[in-house]
Amino acid sequence: MPPNRPQTMSPTPETEPARARPRRTQANRSRDARERLLAATIEVLMRSGYNGLTTKEVARCAGMSNGALMHHYATKAELVVAATAEIYEESIRRGQREAHTPEAIERPIEGFIKDCWSVYFDWPFIAAIEVIMVARTDPDLMSKILPVMERYRSSTNTLWLEVFRKAGFSGEQAQLALNLSLNLVRGMALNNLWQHDAAHYERYIQDWVRMVYQQFPRHAEGG
Repeated sequence: MPPNRPQTMSPTPETEPARARPRRTQANRSRDARERLLAATIEVLMRSGYNGLTTKEVARCAGMSNGALMHHYATKAELVVAATAEIYEESIRRGQREAHTPEAIERPIEGFIKDCWSVYFDWPFIAAIEVIMVARTDPDLMSKILPVMERYRSSTNTLWLEVFRKAGFSGEQAQLALNLSLNLVRGMALNNLWQHDAAHYERYIQDWVRMVYQQFPRHAEGG
């Protein structure tokens, strides 16, 4: 044996895994618990809506006790606000992935609409709108939700306005095209909550994209 190394028993099958596997820190355990709770909250929002959501049901879906949930989120409102923030953070990540592709600069209107579509015609919008509708008549909840929504919109607009600029749009053109496209898709998504015919809207989107490029010829920088 090497000098100065204390002699020990050879590891047994029972002791080796315990020695080899590092212990998870309290911070890691808390982070994992919060992630499970937020994912469960979104699942329950999607299935039962805000009024049907209870902390007990969220805890059950997360595989945790209600007491463990209350350790991380003291109230239903606090839990829902945190889940809504995660919904919008996921939406920001989706936009970043789309905006950082070569295709986004080549065809910015389609790229931005694809980003909007992935949010408003998918679970992020459905889950978020459950909370927003309740917050409309609950000033305290709205005061907590509004900064979350504003962060999403500000981050997304800044991201895509830069893409439009690189694609050759002027600042005014980019702002107008972005806002009109956003409200077009968002309005369609609201109607789709009961109509359920995305293909119906895709035809209008194609017409809209063509009109935007006709109305706003791009500068040489964008090709």
